Amino acid sequence: MSARRRRQADPAAALPRDLSLLGEAVELADGHLPADDVEAVRALLARAEERQNLATGRTVVALLGATGSGKSSLFNALLGREVARVAARRPTTHQPLAAVWGDDDAADLLDWLGVPERTLAGDGPGGLVLLDLPDIDSTVADHRRVAARMAGRVDVLVWVLDPQKYADGIVHEDFLEPMAAHADVTLVALNQVDTLPAGERAAVLADLTRLLARDGLDGVEVHAVSAREGTGVPELRERIAAVAEGRRAAQLRLAADVRTAAAELARAAETDPAGAPAEVGDAAVARLVGAAAKAAGVDAVRDATRGSYVRAARRHVGWPPVRWVARLRPDPLKRLHLGAQAEDVRLARTSLPGPTPVQEAAVRAAAHALVAGGTTHLPGQWRADVLEDVTARIPALVDSLDQRVAGAELEQTRRPAWWRVLGVLQWLFLLTAIAGAAWLGVLAALAYLRLPEPVTPTAGPLPWPTVLLGGGLVVGLVLTLVGSVAARVGARRRARRVERRLREAVDQTVREQVVGPLAEQLAEFSRFAGALGELSR
Repeated sequence: MSARRRRQADPAAALPRDLSLLGEAVELADGHLPADDVEAVRALLARAEERQNLATGRTVVALLGATGSGKSSLFNALLGREVARVAARRPTTHQPLAAVWGDDDAADLLDWLGVPERTLAGDGPGGLVLLDLPDIDSTVADHRRVAARMAGRVDVLVWVLDPQKYADGIVHEDFLEPMAAHADVTLVALNQVDTLPAGERAAVLADLTRLLARDGLDGVEVHAVSAREGTGVPELRERIAAVAEGRRAAQLRLAADVRTAAAELARAAETDPAGAPAEVGDAAVARLVGAAAKAAGVDAVRDATRGSYVRAARRHVGWPPVRWVARLRPDPLKRLHLGAQAEDVRLARTSLPGPTPVQEAAVRAAAHALVAGGTTHLPGQWRADVLEDVTARIPALVDSLDQRVAGAELEQTRRPAWWRVLGVLQWLFLLTAIAGAAWLGVLAALAYLRLPEPVTPTAGPLPWPTVLLGGGLVVGLVLTLVGSVAARVGARRRARRVERRLREAVDQTVREQVVGPLAEQLAEFSRFAGALGELSR
């Protein structure tokens, strides 16, 4: 195994935390990354839980190698007696064979591993289980599957190579290189060194070391052995025994599996775990709110509010003789079923025209732009899932906006104080004009009947009845003009307040139903990337 430290923290001690981080990452990735990658990680997590509950004091060491590397011979040499069948006919090993040291037969652990053939090795390194596996390049497919499955479950991997095929691409590309993270639980035994001339052994070992470094296994121990002559076997046996007595190999193996799985998830996500995730842009949110406001009919409600105010003002401050004309015009807000608050705002509905196709397209385009700007760091499928989720929320958003508009405070029942004051003045001057007209009428009647006329007071050159009639009419009309101008000013102010209130409601609804869920999904990916980033340290 590697003599150097591969992580600052102890991988075995950090294993519970790492398993938790990997579990969180895979749950967040579920449905967004390829199912095969997600299920592979889930299988690893299940396997890790099972292994931690089985024979925690046991260390499973497996001999793996290609056909003709002499695994079975080395297995027998390490055991000190003939147990594994050795023959010239290949493949020789059909089923995994286990040698168990110690009093416990490790039945539960071997059943979990799927090792039917077992033998007790007697006294020796306590807790050691040594396996002889089928050839990884066997011509029998079942043998290759068994070897690959066992390579994924055992605690320590001892790769048995031979001088003729130690550089075999199948071994390096398909097995050793993918196991680069497992250097802490890997040993390499170059068997059959007795077949090499003494002067060539150092060169072959140096070349093998170079190939292992290229595979990412720099620092892995390489043992030169000969199962037939016994060269190097005692040293390898002692090294394996030391690993078993350390009782940390199982945790180190699982820790390496976790790092490998995290790297696979990162590759599947096509992301750098250290990359900073993007956020929802304010400009994109403002664009979506603007499009949603148009689709919700905020402009129409604003105009209707202005018209309703002017109509109501004319009924209170218009010239009294013609105020009834304002009643003939329908209230723009009531025509839209607005203004009267429903008991349950969820049941409130308006008669606003639905959004036009252009407005709907604008809302969808703004939502797409919002997602596109905030998900540039997400992998393709994850990004597509987020876009699909946001798009599916648009119809409910439009419906909710109609409810929010229907339940908004439009100030329809508010009556400004100046309406009352101006209305009273209108009536006073109208009554003044009526009094002047009545006075003139009495004087005209007396003149017609040739009755004595009383002395009529004057205001300068004009008699008071004329002043009252003319003054009442002129001032009344002026007040009507002033009231009309003031009504329009007040209508614009109320319309602006209502529009601002409606846009705030639209903004809140958009943030609750679109921006909020989008931010949550971005936060989920951030947690996913953060978990992978922690595991990659």
